[in-house]
Amino acid sequence: MELKNKVALVTGGAVRVGKAIALGLAKEGAQVAIHYHRSKQEAEKTLAEINAMGGSGWLVAGDFSRVADIENVVAACFQKFNRIDILINNAAIYFPTPFGETTEQQWDDLMKINLKAPFFCAQAVAKVMKQGKIINIADVAGIDPWPGFLPYSISKAGLIALTQGLAKTLAPNIQVNAIAAGTVLLQDNAPAEYKKEIEELSLLKKIGSPADIVNTVLYLLQGSDFLTGAVIPVEGGRLLV
Repeated sequence: MELKNKVALVTGGAVRVGKAIALGLAKEGAQVAIHYHRSKQEAEKTLAEINAMGGSGWLVAGDFSRVADIENVVAACFQKFNRIDILINNAAIYFPTPFGETTEQQWDDLMKINLKAPFFCAQAVAKVMKQGKIINIADVAGIDPWPGFLPYSISKAGLIALTQGLAKTLAPNIQVNAIAAGTVLLQDNAPAEYKKEIEELSLLKKIGSPADIVNTVLYLLQGSDFLTGAVIPVEGGRLLV
């Protein structure tokens, strides 16, 4: 796929990995719709960076815990550009849920944003996407679940299953793939001991960077039009440890 002038909707595109993806797509010439919920200032900063590089971006707000908001975001994006060629389902939440202490609200919150939202976003986009690509940002935890984060892990396992189901459902005109991301970005205040612990979890003994995810997104979009239903691990060999 040639990205120049294509329209890409990036959910959770204001910060962290979503921001990196939005900037990477804009750099390749795509028109990027940056979805955000509470991160308005960060979204405006991301848009300013896109504009500064001579790219094309647009902001759209929505609470993805509500299906009506999801559908409104997609409708607004289509109304703005009259097309959607790419959907990056990146928006997600993440927090520990020790077994025996997990609440129903925590379970519901994780499932709403990490699994329900990508489903309904893909459903809404598929109605207006004549031909294009959907990429779901999953996690290695969806393949090798983390005991202290079981609901999160289950939500990401569901996203992988959704990827494969959508690939079957939307073929041949829409290709759907996923990236099973490892640790590519720590919190700014992460202690050095924790950083070292995470580094030791991978075969490469290091933490990745958002650029590793961006490069994989670009490969799935530009590098091949003969991939669908694939789940690409970008995790430094963590799944083999």
